[in-house]
Amino acid sequence: MRKFALISLTLIMLTAAASATTFHGDVQRTGNFTASGEIIPHLAWKTQLTGLVGASPVYYNGHIYVTNWFGWGDWQPGLYSLNATTGSVEWRNATISGASSVAVFGNLLVVGDITGMLYYVDAASGDIVKAVKLESSPLWWGIASSPLVYNGSVYVTTFSNGTLWKIDSDGNVVWRYTTGGEIDPYTSPSAFKGLVFFAGNESGNALLVAVNESGVEQWKFPVDGKITNSPSTDGQRVYVATETKLYAVNLDGTEAWSVAFSGTMSTAAVAYGNVYIGSDGKLYCFNASDGTKKWETAVNGKIDSSPAVAGGVVYFATNTPEGTLYAVDALSGEVLWYYRLSPPSGSYYNIMSSPFIAENKLFIGADSGYVYCFETSGSFEFNVTLIPGKFEVLVNGNSYEVNRTTALGALYESENHTVNGAKVWFEVSLDDSWYSQYGFFIKTIMGLGTDQIDGNWIYWSVWNETGQISVGADRYNLNQKETVYYCYGDGSSLNSCLILLKINADVKPAGISSLELSNGNRGGNITAWVNVTSASTDWYVVVVSGVGEQGEAIAGISTFRLNAGEELRVPVLIHIPQLADQGTYSLYAGVYRFSEYPANLIHLYGPASCEVS
Repeated sequence: MRKFALISLTLIMLTAAASATTFHGDVQRTGNFTASGEIIPHLAWKTQLTGLVGASPVYYNGHIYVTNWFGWGDWQPGLYSLNATTGSVEWRNATISGASSVAVFGNLLVVGDITGMLYYVDAASGDIVKAVKLESSPLWWGIASSPLVYNGSVYVTTFSNGTLWKIDSDGNVVWRYTTGGEIDPYTSPSAFKGLVFFAGNESGNALLVAVNESGVEQWKFPVDGKITNSPSTDGQRVYVATETKLYAVNLDGTEAWSVAFSGTMSTAAVAYGNVYIGSDGKLYCFNASDGTKKWETAVNGKIDSSPAVAGGVVYFATNTPEGTLYAVDALSGEVLWYYRLSPPSGSYYNIMSSPFIAENKLFIGADSGYVYCFETSGSFEFNVTLIPGKFEVLVNGNSYEVNRTTALGALYESENHTVNGAKVWFEVSLDDSWYSQYGFFIKTIMGLGTDQIDGNWIYWSVWNETGQISVGADRYNLNQKETVYYCYGDGSSLNSCLILLKINADVKPAGISSLELSNGNRGGNITAWVNVTSASTDWYVVVVSGVGEQGEAIAGISTFRLNAGEELRVPVLIHIPQLADQGTYSLYAGVYRFSEYPANLIHLYGPASCEVS
């Protein structure tokens, strides 16, 4: 097998150029992918590799190839092959690990390693065909650069001396171009029309360098600091960021434009005449021609992930302890949905990995040690608790009040719920064209609205267990325990839904919407203000209780009467014993029917904090 792989290596590399796949999608590193529909936060599968999955998964021919490296607990290092449909592990090569993304070419994988080796690996078996030592000072990263397969050769950079290497199909070094200084470990080369672009450093002066396939320098473009990401090109300009600027460089090496910018590892995606790139806490969209900022979208932390664009949507993730995958509208920057990881105490689920989109699926790694796969269709199930009262929605500049215990109230309550151990939020927009007659109709959820697919119209419809609801979602009041469905399909049945939201609603006869606390002193009191709303006329009891940092318990109680639909701000006086512990107390509020107190708690709210001194 090894002998055959070595003999076949040259033929494979020369004949399979059209099928090359690599970090950020292509040799130009455009991040421009294809999908027939929007990817949604529906988890098709997740597979645990252990450690940290900082590399970006790469898809090829039904397989996902990805490395992992140092991480939590029992780390099982390796280059992995996963079944792209099921996520099952097909093989693992335990010799190879790191943050380099593979370049796939025919039946071979090319990938860097933390020891400074560049490996050629048989894609079917995981066997190493060739190993080449390139990085003489691997430190923490080794070769974290993602190799580029271009016109039958491999190009990769080493960070310690700012070198671009060209290696032939048999793993022999053809030439190297050394700039001499240290460059960012993660930056990777890109190529277009016989030019290879890469980051360099000459005597402390950072550069974007272009060489031809013979290794002859074509131009050097000085930048104001270390290049933090990989150059990408749309065939007209090369885009690259430093810690202080984003540059667009013409293919002749002259500056097209530059803007002040705080660059990260996030490599720019280029699509629709725009440049999409992440920074410290924001995703930006610039006009590719002149650098005009079109929009910026704030997120929950630093973006090291390189955006992937498909079907008018930009996908990326944040490098924060609660690593979050986002989908935003490519034209407006509006957040359509996010999927936020929830690490256990003491762990950090940052996401440095970049999305890879193929076969209408999105693949991404995380510091949870998992590779995640999301798809374009599927069903969600949410369990929500609804309390009486109203909330406001803004539609076409008009403000409306909506009952919380309606089908629409259940949808909004589902917007930020935990699914499969992650917090899922999605966009909802409404149509008030027929409000006076029918109420609201659903315009979009997750950015998906009325559309035509294969000649059939699909749209959002609302159902209960007996059939489709004929009024607007805000006009349908739910029973005490009722399930409501939001179906994205042709409206014929729940079985025909491309996307189904199943919401199991527990409608409470009374509920608490807020809890405010004053501070207090030993021997004195804390005043709690509890907002309570009732769906039926009755006598109620509110109890506010909790403990301090040392376990000291305090409590207060109030009794009151509410009419149906009434909201009342109930005061509760909480006595503080003279010898109570000082410090912070965490308190909860619970409401009961007077006739059922203390056996049946209707609703619990909290906690809220106060200080005892």
